Amino acid sequence: MRTIRLGLIGAGGIAQAHCRAVSEVEGLEVVAISDIVPERAEKTAADFSIPAVYTDYNKMLAQADIDAVTVCTPTALHAAPTITALKAGKHVLCEKPMEATLDSAAEMVRTAHATGRILMVALKLRFSPQVITARRVVEEGTLGDLYYAECVADRRRGNPGGSFVRKDTAGFGAAADIGVYALDTALYIMGHPKPVSVAAITSNYLSKHNPAVLGAWNPDVTNTEVEDFGVAWVRFENGIRMVFKTSWCMHLDSLGGTFFLGTKAGLRIGVSEVKGPEEGVWVYRDEFGTLTNTNALFLRPLQGIELFKRENAAFADAVREGKPSPIDPDGMLLTNVIIQGVIDSAAAGGREVEVTVPKTV
Repeated sequence: MRTIRLGLIGAGGIAQAHCRAVSEVEGLEVVAISDIVPERAEKTAADFSIPAVYTDYNKMLAQADIDAVTVCTPTALHAAPTITALKAGKHVLCEKPMEATLDSAAEMVRTAHATGRILMVALKLRFSPQVITARRVVEEGTLGDLYYAECVADRRRGNPGGSFVRKDTAGFGAAADIGVYALDTALYIMGHPKPVSVAAITSNYLSKHNPAVLGAWNPDVTNTEVEDFGVAWVRFENGIRMVFKTSWCMHLDSLGGTFFLGTKAGLRIGVSEVKGPEEGVWVYRDEFGTLTNTNALFLRPLQGIELFKRENAAFADAVREGKPSPIDPDGMLLTNVIIQGVIDSAAAGGREVEVTVPKTV
């Protein structure tokens, strides 16, 4: 098995998870790392035995013997290193969400198509047995024609603070941080229908005005510049309607669950950040002249870095075998279309706004 040699751009918290995962994936190795903070890059290099350290990713791309890069910079700083790496002939695994603006995300996808290199966004839940099973249920026609869905990713007091709450580094708040998991999961399960309009409300009142409380992730997040709560009504070209709900901060234990309604059956899913009453997959339908509930058994929740290992292994295999991206970037781009619609609609007082999927080829 040919070993895929990786360069890592960004040495923050999520980079540590990728390094731990790569260390346990056969045929994949991090051989270079770049970060604008030298001490951070050097510490990560020492912790994971990475031989080459840079403070400029352009030099790393030019000098290091690498096949691909993993981009772990803050969200609003994804596009530049991704596009530069693709143009340098490297394949790219970019942390979620794709980017802070729809225009930047679309340019990333265009560059991948133009260069013929793999662009994969790291959506770890795509590799969970729950999401894989739910997608199969829909693909096999079990639900009939889908007409309504709700997707939820929430926390009660889980504002992460740091670069996540600044517009210049994050661009968006909860909708892009944890909400992207719910959006991507829902779009993937439904077969990536094309969104045509969004009506939404957002807020960051609780982060900015509530005093610290026991149980909150951070003692003080009053400097939050992005939304910590959002709800949207999304219309799709094929007639499906979906409610998208996400929260870092709220006076409630849950915003509900993630489910899909069809003409033949309904499906509920719970997995990690994509919330349900509990983890698993359930199908609800009429059978044998009665109401039946089918629980997909043996879907063990994956713990620790297992999902990171699976996504990195899939990326390495695609690079090694010349396969398409394990996560189609054009499908992933739809999450940016909807999130941009959330921000635009909220800025317009919640008025429904039309959204357009950019051309990428």
